[in-house]
Amino acid sequence: MHIFRDENGIRLVVSHQLGHFAARFADYAPEQEFINYELSKDKRGRYHLVIEKTNLTELASPVFNHDLVFGDMGDSLTPIDGVTLMLI
Repeated sequence: MHIFRDENGIRLVVSHQLGHFAARFADYAPEQEFINYELSKDKRGRYHLVIEKTNLTELASPVFNHDLVFGDMGDSLTPIDGVTLMLI
């Protein structure tokens, strides 16, 4: 996962590699921000992203307590304003 912040919010770019992973922001952050997540694929070929643990305030919304489903690689989701997830 690559994490970007800009004036439009936060973008999480997720690799299509399946499994459990941890992503961290810059090492110089006073309180390091992190995301632990799992990416899996169902028998229909859809990718399921599960945010397992994070300290990012942008991801505190209840929508992130459920699977986020990508139809295929190249898809993007914007579950709430200011947060975009992209699968590459």
